[in-house]
Amino acid sequence: MDEQFRQYRFARTEGQKITEAELAAQFKYGIKDLHQLEHAIEQLLTKQAAPWRTTDLEQEGFREGIRAAALEFYWNNRQQVRRLILNHPPGPS
Repeated sequence: MDEQFRQYRFARTEGQKITEAELAAQFKYGIKDLHQLEHAIEQLLTKQAAPWRTTDLEQEGFREGIRAAALEFYWNNRQQVRRLILNHPPGPS
């Protein structure tokens, strides 16, 4: 296997696993509504890639892992998010 592709794939997997763990912990212990979930995902999507990833290819792989994990997390937990919305509707603005 091409060494560069292997590094990209490893960085992508690492970004995905770290992001999955962060979102799962936030959802379990702190996220109570859709706004908080969106904010948590936004923070992950805008954060810098891992500083230990030294090449542009590794950085891109890590960021791609973050994006994939955020989308997958939202998709897999959308029913729970809907229940949060129904159980805690937004108050008057």
